Amino acid sequence: MLQRAKQPKQPFTLFQRPGGTIWSVRFSAGGKQIRKSLETDNYDEAHHRAYQIWSEANYRVKNGLTATVRPFHEVAEEFIKLVETESERGDRSEYQPRDWPPVIHRYLVGFFGDKPIDTIREPDIERYIEWRRTYWTTGPGKDIQYIRYERGGKILRRSARHEVPSVSRQRGELVIVRALFQQALKWGYMGKIEIPDIKVRKRTDNRRPSFTPEEFALLITTSLERIHPAPEGQKVLSRDGRIWLQHRQNQHVLSDRIKLHAYIEIAAGTGMRPTEMKNLNWGNIVGFRATRDAPVRDRDVRFQVQGKGKHGTLVPLPGVISWVHTLWDKFIDEVGREPNDDDPVFADREGERIQSFKKGFAELLNACGLKQDYRGVSRTTYSLRHYYISEMIASGADVYDIARNTRTSIAMIDKHYGQVDVERLKDKLRPEQTRF
Repeated sequence: MLQRAKQPKQPFTLFQRPGGTIWSVRFSAGGKQIRKSLETDNYDEAHHRAYQIWSEANYRVKNGLTATVRPFHEVAEEFIKLVETESERGDRSEYQPRDWPPVIHRYLVGFFGDKPIDTIREPDIERYIEWRRTYWTTGPGKDIQYIRYERGGKILRRSARHEVPSVSRQRGELVIVRALFQQALKWGYMGKIEIPDIKVRKRTDNRRPSFTPEEFALLITTSLERIHPAPEGQKVLSRDGRIWLQHRQNQHVLSDRIKLHAYIEIAAGTGMRPTEMKNLNWGNIVGFRATRDAPVRDRDVRFQVQGKGKHGTLVPLPGVISWVHTLWDKFIDEVGREPNDDDPVFADREGERIQSFKKGFAELLNACGLKQDYRGVSRTTYSLRHYYISEMIASGADVYDIARNTRTSIAMIDKHYGQVDVERLKDKLRPEQTRF
């Protein structure tokens, strides 16, 4: 039984819990029952605080707000817990509880903070978008040198990049913004608002950087030369004209370069995304164990891939298979056993998953002068996917089949990937039956 105080008729009720001395208040506002501790055992002070809370709640309701104040940072934390719970149930992608909280904490909470979430309007979102664009250049992040993050239970750090985020990055983060505010709406914490899209000027050439066949041949040749350098003691002429002697190849460096070369060959022969390459386990290479000891002509595999919220099975080019065997043998040589199905295909000397080939690939691009394409756009490991798609188009493969094998759409291929020199399509552009 609640112990109620004797009091004149009023729009709220003061009460104390059984055995307690702290007063609480209860009243209705906006069609909802509100209970709140007044954090005092003094009746007069409790009555004063209750009247303030009741007045504020009714003022908010009359002005189209929720009766209770929900600071943005509290709703953000509640949303993060929901994302984690739903991911554990399999209702969300597993990358969301890993990638979304840092964005929410650094940017969304950093901008909105304690602001009541139901007072946020479209102009506030517009201001946030502009604030986010300049966060690392002229905003709060301009003096931050390192970003700390957790991976595998370890606290790591990487250098901060003081630049404006790409349009795709901004749009990707707006997915998080929309999801958070839509959930707040479902919880009844706020009314509906429209999240604007990122507006950009149309570019004349928004194709992603790839390689021409000649450039890719140079990339492969340079990579193999770095694996098999000139004999020890032989004089080598460097690009700047200096002459130096080649010394014994460091075995760790040699191993890293072999894996990088295998990575390049497999990426360019399958069109896999970097995240799909990273996530690839030996159990995802269907048919490899069954045909591993078969004659070369009888070896064939399929890749089960997942990443970027997408998954599927792809058919690789035949040349990929030999490099899968190279990685298999390398794993046995370094780890001392055959890989299990849950072991990563791209593994370090301890059998742990290699997170990225970004640094080694950038060094290789520099070594062969291919860091940027003819437009000055920097190449990345993603360029190997674009090379695969472009070469498949040039070879005459059906664009629908290419889209299915690379888990993308025909529209995306047309917009970003089809970097094929028209000279290579001259036979298709000049069919024999065409007469003018």
